Amino acid sequence: MVKKIGILFGLFLLVTIGGTARPISHIDTAIDVNIDAGVQSPKISKLIYGQFIELLFNYFEGGLWSEMLGDRKFFYPVNSNDKLQPVNTRNYLGRWKPVGPDEFVRMNSKEAYTGEHSVKVSLEENKDHGIKQSGLILQPGKAYTGYVIIKAKPGTIVNVSLVSENYKNRITIPVRSVNNDFHKYPVRFTATDAVQKATFEIAAKGSGFFNIGAVSLMPADNIKGFRADILHDLKEMNLGIIRWGGNASSGYNWRDGIGNRDKRSPRYDYAWSAMESNDVGTDEYMTLCKLLNAEPYIGVNAGFGDAWSAAQWVQYVNGPVSTPMGKLRAANGHNDPYKVKWWGIGNEMYGEWQLGHMPVKYYVIKHEIFATEMRKQDPSIMLVASGASPFEMGSTSVYTSHPEIARVPYHYGSEQDWSGNLLAHDSQYMNFIAEHLYPISDSAYNEKAQKFEHVNDSLPQRIRRLPNRVKGAAEAYNEYVKRMPFIKDRGIYLAMDEWRMKDGWGLEDALATAEGFNEIARHSDIIKMSAYTSTSAPLGLLYTTTASAIQPNGLTIKLYADHFGTIPVYVSGNTEQPMIAGTTGADRPAVTSGSSTYPLDIMAALTNDHKKITIAVVNPTRQNQKLNTHYKNINLNADGLKWTISGNDLKAINQPGVKPEIKIIQTVVNHTDQLLSVEPLSVTIFELKIK
Repeated sequence: MVKKIGILFGLFLLVTIGGTARPISHIDTAIDVNIDAGVQSPKISKLIYGQFIELLFNYFEGGLWSEMLGDRKFFYPVNSNDKLQPVNTRNYLGRWKPVGPDEFVRMNSKEAYTGEHSVKVSLEENKDHGIKQSGLILQPGKAYTGYVIIKAKPGTIVNVSLVSENYKNRITIPVRSVNNDFHKYPVRFTATDAVQKATFEIAAKGSGFFNIGAVSLMPADNIKGFRADILHDLKEMNLGIIRWGGNASSGYNWRDGIGNRDKRSPRYDYAWSAMESNDVGTDEYMTLCKLLNAEPYIGVNAGFGDAWSAAQWVQYVNGPVSTPMGKLRAANGHNDPYKVKWWGIGNEMYGEWQLGHMPVKYYVIKHEIFATEMRKQDPSIMLVASGASPFEMGSTSVYTSHPEIARVPYHYGSEQDWSGNLLAHDSQYMNFIAEHLYPISDSAYNEKAQKFEHVNDSLPQRIRRLPNRVKGAAEAYNEYVKRMPFIKDRGIYLAMDEWRMKDGWGLEDALATAEGFNEIARHSDIIKMSAYTSTSAPLGLLYTTTASAIQPNGLTIKLYADHFGTIPVYVSGNTEQPMIAGTTGADRPAVTSGSSTYPLDIMAALTNDHKKITIAVVNPTRQNQKLNTHYKNINLNADGLKWTISGNDLKAINQPGVKPEIKIIQTVVNHTDQLLSVEPLSVTIFELKIK
């Protein structure tokens, strides 16, 4: 029930109770908040501030990875035809075209440097022939390094050039010492004001021909192949873990991604209908985790892959040099084992969109085989099963489900209860069960119609679709424990290794993400790891080819990772959160998420040393809100700190290369009167010292 607090003013909010909208008076005086530091939950793991990065998706090529040239090892033929076969949905970088007529450029499969073919260019005495790639954005005064791998008859001079958009300006490096074998020839450019929108060109004159095996160009300030600016922003986010997997993992052979990058064949990603240059593999991913001081988490191919290959991957990563794969890792320049603890068996194997999908009655067998073989290589690893509770099966998976077989919401213990079946049959072969959640704002599941329908959510309702799914995952876990008590006895927990609003963005996304973290903290006894997904940009960033910017959702991760405490304490109020529209057991839990402090969502936690208490507040209204805080089992000093993310525009984002619109603002607070205030449309964390 919603109780009135203080004096009521003539402002109104819409609240949905059981899917029906009704007006209530806006609360303009302080909202009562009770914080009991004596009622504590298990510690929050830093691993909940993780990220999910799609295996070999554009988060690397054309993003985090510094390579500026597309298709650098020539998966596609070089010609003037703009149509690519097979299609490439990941064409974030450029493609190669001939310099001069097409007939002078052929693909040479007999002498391929790597992959199916390399480029063979026939020459003329007085005309340049070769290949070019346009669309490079360069920063004046910045250095770029790279190389060409070519062969030609001795005496041939191959010119490697950066050419301005109008072809009036050119920077050329001649490669003279070529011979009849492929060799790598380094190049280095410093961009001028005249060459910013550039074309990269490799061409020659003369007689005979020359061959191109591979090409590369990166900013000279790259860090072990990764973009320095994006790495800087990711470090700012203070990540706990990076999960490397996703749909592409079901068609990925890890052996393709090790060894000399130039000799790794480009490959086709059938999950996303895209070409992948295959420059980022196991060792590069491990380098990334080390650079970011984040725990690695590898998802093996349980789709089209096999258990032996998964076990060999574990041996490559964790095995001593006395093992065959450990010896191979050492030969690739990494003598010491990586000691990766976290391993996922498959990705969304419950979904018909997933390569290698099969019914759960067969998948439980597959999971057991994978787990057994992987643990033979390293018994200490933590295994995450590819789970899906009835909430996930009834929301994300419902788009490819068969309502003629079973109606949503699905029942626990039924064939549609994927996680329930895995836990019942394979609990001894896992340490965690995964749950993915991608709720859609303004969309609720209609049980009668058996479909999602558009609804006009208020902002508080819209952003609570995300924490409601977190609460649903926790409800499902508790139901499993009730039915199968051995789950708790065996120490199996929930790994929420993909989550976010499916269509969220900007400041609104930050509000939803913060409520998601609040809900995770309420279930610290269950949720021990989470990996946040960013679908529009990698890891909470927006980037161009020359700059990046942390987005509001990324700032939220940083805010919580930097400043929220580790020991959750009990928070209550006297204004219950209303139930949103939807179907219980499909897209909403039986008991709504959030604290009883509507319209605010509030969570609190002590710091690890018990010297401070932190209070996280999400305000999804356009009014300033005041908190009348009451404390039990704790006494506070007057002064404290406050960090806030706020703005006026719910769609506000930070543009790369310009002053950020959304920031984390730190201020000092005085808490003598027990009142705390929060700005409109804000995420705030207070830090107060304990006497």
